[in-house]
Amino acid sequence: MIDERTRQMIEYYLPNPPDPELEDNEFYYLQEGMTSRVIRVFALDVLPVKDGTEYGLYTQRSGRLVKVDTGYGDPCKGARMCDLYDNKIDCRNREHNTCDDWQRLRKIQKEEGLL
Repeated sequence: MIDERTRQMIEYYLPNPPDPELEDNEFYYLQEGMTSRVIRVFALDVLPVKDGTEYGLYTQRSGRLVKVDTGYGDPCKGARMCDLYDNKIDCRNREHNTCDDWQRLRKIQKEEGLL
């Protein structure tokens, strides 16, 4: 049984079910620029930084490293887990863009049979 706070976080950060087509370490990422688009990426590199962890993203088709824009005009090497999603709708809407531990919530959601 989960507590009310955890249930609220799941409802808020994970409004849609995961995409069953995604493979291990595969996510959706909103690539912003002149035109924002949702792309499928693999998070393969773990890049420790001062205040957390970033992941190097590679495209599914070309295998190229995806340039991540921090929003401040300076591209960085990786993306935070809060920038990665397990379904297109949440990615497009940026549902959990402040929650780095959304995977823990998704695991609880599955264990409790809430999917």
